[in-house]
Formats: sequence, C-alpha cells, structure tokens
Amino acid sequence: MNSRNQAVFSNARATGFVRINRASWIDTLRVVAAVMVPTAAKGVIIRRPIMERLAQRQDLDTGAVRQMQRLVKKYGRAPLLLPIPFRPQLLVLDPADVSTVLECSPQPFATATWEKRAALAHFEPKNVLISPASRRAELRPIHEHALASADRLHPSSARFKTIVDSELLEILDGIGSGGPNELDWSAFSLAWFRIVRRTVLGDRARNDVTLTKTLNDLRSRANWAFAASIDRHKLRQFQQQLGQYLRQPEEGSLIGRLPKGSDFDLESQVAQWLFAFDAGGIAVFRTLALLACHPSYWAKAVDEVKDPELERPFTRNCLLEALRLWPTTPVILRELTEDIRSGDRTVARGTGVIIFAPFFHRDPELAYANRMEPSIWGPNDTLPTVGFVPFSAGAAICPAHNLVPAIASFAIGALLSQADITLLQPSLTVGDLPGTLNHFDIRLRLSRQRVGAGAPHAAAGFPPH
Repeated sequence: MNSRNQAVFSNARATGFVRINRASWIDTLRVVAAVMVPTAAKGVIIRRPIMERLAQRQDLDTGAVRQMQRLVKKYGRAPLLLPIPFRPQLLVLDPADVSTVLECSPQPFATATWEKRAALAHFEPKNVLISPASRRAELRPIHEHALASADRLHPSSARFKTIVDSELLEILDGIGSGGPNELDWSAFSLAWFRIVRRTVLGDRARNDVTLTKTLNDLRSRANWAFAASIDRHKLRQFQQQLGQYLRQPEEGSLIGRLPKGSDFDLESQVAQWLFAFDAGGIAVFRTLALLACHPSYWAKAVDEVKDPELERPFTRNCLLEALRLWPTTPVILRELTEDIRSGDRTVARGTGVIIFAPFFHRDPELAYANRMEPSIWGPNDTLPTVGFVPFSAGAAICPAHNLVPAIASFAIGALLSQADITLLQPSLTVGDLPGTLNHFDIRLRLSRQRVGAGAPHAAAGFPPH
C-alpha cells in the first residue's frame, strides 16, 4: 500500500494499514431500512412531494440520525463496512474521515459511482461527474471557468442580481394593497426557474417552461436509476431544446462562457447546472422560513441588503445554515478505485463509500445541532473537519459553490428589502428545529414593509429567538 492509501482514513492504524469495522447483517439491514430507503424514497434527483410530506410527518431524518448514532456507540468511529450483497458499502462515521475522503477524490475515491452513473445517465449521460478520470480532466476546467469557481462573486454578478430583482419584483408587485398575500413553493419556484433559465441560458429562455418540464420528467425517471430504462426519445428532445441556446449563446449568460466549437458534450454539462439550481431554490425558500421566525437574524439580513456591496456574507451564512439543518444533498457517494487492506481483511476496489450528511450536521454533541447558528460558518462555505460540506470539498467540490450562494443571497435580499414575511406553515420551534422541513408545504405571508420595520412579528406558535 502506498503512502497516500495509508492516509486514506484518520482512524487508528496498525503497521500502516487502516482500521475498518464490519457491521452485522442485522445492523446492515437497519441502515438500509432507516437511512438508505427513506433517502432514496424522498427523491435523490428530484424531490417527491408525497414522500417529503411523509418524511416530515414521521420524522424519518431524525430516525436515520439516531440509527447512525447507535452504530457509533456499538462499533466506534472507524469506517463501517456494510456487507450488502453485490454492492458492499463503507459508511463514514468520523468527521475527520469525511475531510480525508473528499480531499482524496477522485483518486482513490471516485465520484463516478455505480449509483450515480445509473441515475445521471437518464438526463446528462456524459457529464463530468460520471466521466472517467481522463475525460474529467478535460471537462472540469470548463465548468470552473464558466461558473467562476474560484471567485466569491461571479464576473456577471451585477447582471444576475438584476435578473433576480426583476423576477421577484413580480411577486412583490402582487402583494395586494387591501391585505397580505401568501407565497408557497409553487409560486416561488416559477419565479426561481425563470431566474435559473435567464442566468444559465440567457433572457430568451425566460419563458421556456417546456425545457424545464422536459428536464423534470427525465429527472423523475432518474430517481429510479438502474430500475428504469432511459427514455432516449425524451433525452434527445431535451438535448435538442438545450442545443438551440448552446448554438447561439447570449452574452452574459453562463453558457456564454463555455468554449465554442469544441466537443465537450455541452448538453450534458449544462443539464447539471439546471438540475443543481433546483436545490438552490429549495435552500432559499427554507432560509426565508428560518429568518421569518428569527427576528434578530432577520434584522441583520435586512441591514445587509441596504449595503450597496454585492457580497452578503451574513445572508450567505443563513443559507448555509438552512443547508446544514436540511441538506439538499443528504448523501455524498464515492467509490474505491483501489483495494484497501484492513488487518486480514481486504476492502475491494469498487466498494461504495457513503457520507450521510445529516448524521454530522445534527450531532447531539453540538450545542447548536437543532437550532440556527449562522456564526459557525465565518468566511467558509465548507467545514470538512466537522463534516459540514454542503457543496462537497476537495478537488471535486461543486464548481458552483460560490455562484449558487451568491445568487441565493440576491433572492433572499430582494424579498427582505421589500416585504415583511411571516411563516404561516409549518410551526417551527426555533430552539429545536425538526429533522425534516418539507419545502412543498412551506407557506409565507408577504405584506408591504412598513417604514422603519426592522423585523417580522412571529406568528402564534413561533417564539422569538
């Protein structure tokens, strides 16, 4: 074993070999039933409203975290091998190992897992995430350039903010003078996806709801991964719809920063952007719900909006808290590209690696596990050493890890600057937030902001922070 593999995990080592525990069959079945099945049932690629509602009612995410905690008490923090027939998995239980696994991606922890390839093949079959290493080396830089991965603010941020403001102004203009309006996910998502299409594809894609619907149909099928055949006719239809924008990219759009005249399978690359922005919208809506019942945080976010600077670090941290409390990517998957020896046991190449984010985010040893605490983030978008990686980390970090929070902060700011918002549904206890927050059922009441108003009034059942 080379020195890099000897450092794969941070747990106790013996003679340079990593320590890995093996779960019993009954504990493996418990993990499958309590963690894997509920996560998949809610929809990994596109959320299923009925299952999200059930997960919230039955508190399934909290149950999954408890199951993980039970494993730690029984086996310790070393990676735990789940002997699932034909597809064994290594379950990461130590925050330090989260950091190491992600820092060692894509070798020896590949991003192109069997499960991911099966799912993404339905709508982005040649995307960088499921490409072999040589192809990945070609594709990753074009994503990083187009999305300005290294920049806190994208070069087109001013234009993106204008788009956000104009689209959300339609919601704000709809607030009736005779009484308050309600905003639910259905209405918000219509505006959000107009923002997404204009940002990614240009202004002429603003009303192309057919494109979004076609992608959503493919994503719904992708939820079934290998259990459903690929709808090749609809995939070609989607790629043709997307191709019309790629052939004549608008200046200022994200696709306008892609290379021209090159064979990079751009339809598959851009499909990922459109897909990933969905999670950004969910996080924005949950952040609004959080701020509506945290007056002190609300006031600070409103003050930040008044600053002409485009960067809004506090609002960004509030978004990161929504992602910590209710991660839109609850499971990070990797796959071993090499055998790993542990004592007299060899964990074979091809074994999956699972990082279950809620387990780390809601660790009861954390004083803030079940409450909102924006201060933990500081200037960081990831805290891998404690297992907080909303955009992953390392070489395979999401290339939009700066872009999406910036656009999300524009959206939050656009609404906070003009409206008072009250959370009508669901009822939240700020000191003990639930393990699941179903965004489909969030309802907000919007009213014209009173002159001098600094924070919303908590509705009945919403104690102030």
